[in-house]
Amino acid sequence: MSCCPQGSTGAPPIEGYSWKDKGVVEEIQPINGSNAKPMNVYRVGTSNRCIIWCYDIYGFEGGRTREMCDKLAAAGYMVLLPDFFRGQWKGVEDPDLGDWIIKHTDWFGQRQAEWAEAILPYARSHGALKFAALGTCWGCYSVMRLCSYGEFKAGASIHPATSFITNQLLKEELYEVLDEVGCPQLILAAGNDHPNEKKGGLAERVWSVMKFGSKCEYREYPDMVHGWFTRGDTKDEAVNNVAKATLNSIIGFFDAYIQ
Repeated sequence: MSCCPQGSTGAPPIEGYSWKDKGVVEEIQPINGSNAKPMNVYRVGTSNRCIIWCYDIYGFEGGRTREMCDKLAAAGYMVLLPDFFRGQWKGVEDPDLGDWIIKHTDWFGQRQAEWAEAILPYARSHGALKFAALGTCWGCYSVMRLCSYGEFKAGASIHPATSFITNQLLKEELYEVLDEVGCPQLILAAGNDHPNEKKGGLAERVWSVMKFGSKCEYREYPDMVHGWFTRGDTKDEAVNNVAKATLNSIIGFFDAYIQ
């Protein structure tokens, strides 16, 4: 059971792709007495404005994720890419993907502890004061959860799998997850993404009545397929143009709300 809709872009490595990382990989040690376990994090950039990047099922070194982290850092942010999967990853065709996602999406157990007792103290130790969350695919569920905390000023979900993960795998109510969000959201969806994350979908209906609702943005790229931003073939001019537009949209949105 895949979180990615049929026809999504595939697994890394991307043929002919190379990128030299600008950041460093460090191990985060949780605070004393924590239930969280040590984890690696890719850190790039110096700023008190910090983006927590929640990756997709292809994990810590998947696709162009680190390239995009580096480019966000160059725009004036510190970007942290935590390795939630501890070096593991799965592909959309793996038969055990659904069970694996459930195991790794334990927000009220492992994930919540990792944020409060490991990632947040680490970020603050490097000067972070204001936070945003950015996710692709699987990571967009974590964006929703993180954006329920007061430290977060904005969130961005790129080709999200939030509806499928919440409703079909975790058996949670998507309305309740969305209702906990407390800051402006940018959602950029592919043509084959779920309607809940598009203009007029459940996300907009829930957030439209909240104080930040008028600040939320919803954009669909109907000619793109799920995964274009970090896994699409940028040798295709259309994919390359939309990937660039996506990055610019994220930077513009975060610049507006992370002051």
